[in-house]
Amino acid sequence: MNVLQWFLSTLGLYVTTVGALLLFLYLYRSPQLVDEWAATPEGRREYARHRRRLIIGTGLLAAWLVLENASTLFLS
Repeated sequence: MNVLQWFLSTLGLYVTTVGALLLFLYLYRSPQLVDEWAATPEGRREYARHRRRLIIGTGLLAAWLVLENASTLFLS
């Protein structure tokens, strides 16, 4: 394993771990916040915005996993 592969694997593991932890923490508190936020129209807008961010974050995390795995396959 050369230095570039090691670096990409390490970076991929770090980014994946941090991203998954942040998404988990957001989802862990989400059901409790929905009840509070849904009471007002402003709350509904904010919840929709946060939901979009969660979808984007999950997509980026999945894309990073594909990129990291593809680089490992093609560089080895």
